[in-house]
Amino acid sequence: MKSGFLSAAILCMLLSASAAHSEVLLVADAGPAYGATVTNVSVSGAQPGLRPLSREVVRQRVARLDPEKLMLGSKLTSIKLDLFHDLHLSARLKEKQRDSNGFLLWTGAIEGIQGGKLILVVREGFLYASVYLPTSIIQIRPVAAQGADGSQRYVIRELAYPWRSGSAAGSAAGTRVAQNTVCPDCTATGLTSDARKMVELVNLERKADGLPALEYNGQLTEAARRHAVDMASHDICSHEMSNGEPFYRNVFASGYPVSTVGENLAAGLATPEEAFECLLSSSEHRSNIMNSDFRQIGVSDAVNETSGYRYFWAQEFGAASDGSEQTMQLSSARPHI
Repeated sequence: MKSGFLSAAILCMLLSASAAHSEVLLVADAGPAYGATVTNVSVSGAQPGLRPLSREVVRQRVARLDPEKLMLGSKLTSIKLDLFHDLHLSARLKEKQRDSNGFLLWTGAIEGIQGGKLILVVREGFLYASVYLPTSIIQIRPVAAQGADGSQRYVIRELAYPWRSGSAAGSAAGTRVAQNTVCPDCTATGLTSDARKMVELVNLERKADGLPALEYNGQLTEAARRHAVDMASHDICSHEMSNGEPFYRNVFASGYPVSTVGENLAAGLATPEEAFECLLSSSEHRSNIMNSDFRQIGVSDAVNETSGYRYFWAQEFGAASDGSEQTMQLSSARPHI
């Protein structure tokens, strides 16, 4: 077996955009031609292949979206979401960040629902979004299917919270949710609440797309903690530690028996939901999150209020060695904004 080192860093410290009252309807019906794919779609970016509904997916449908509406709407303050026939929501802008390279991070509060929020990212012409409701998450993800007119198709899927019990919003009465099936041992690890949420979001994304959840690993988390704290102390976002040590040496130092290891980094993002959506929207970071070769995960966050980025995130992914590996392969994605 070959050993591999995969890394990707994302820097999201952007200029806030000015806003005035404006509204856009984001979701449109995909039409009858896509009805047959509604329960059998892949959501791994633009990669082909079909996957059935998983246990975590309450319901889903395919819709037509136009991310350009968001990129052109520089004064956009409200987004309407016609998600399902019985679920129509509106989000009011709380914060918006964008750059000149076609990146948009839009965070809004769901009107009329206490604690409801929308995290939306447009990157490389694709849209990734999650609506957080009291008992479920609605995800919007690009799929391989494309309309005859060249327009993009997206799957809208409702996921029950695996770490909460109760009925999922909009689902059949009596539906029960298993208690924290995506990170059953997180409570005993000393993870911060934000790092734990990041582990849960990674595993929920994987399970919804038919992949196994990653096991929490304390050694990988210790490596992530050292890297996040080092970045926060020096206000950097790099796969090299401040002393020049590459990230995989940091993982070695944790005692993790490396066969394959990958790393995602983020800076400038205040919440785990924002950081996760930004990471998922990048092809390099998504490939680590959705890599079927990885078996374990460690996550840490750090804050330095006096630094430029303020918020720092490190995700370490790994597959433990059985002692039979003979070769090593290095692959590092170039950090980018």
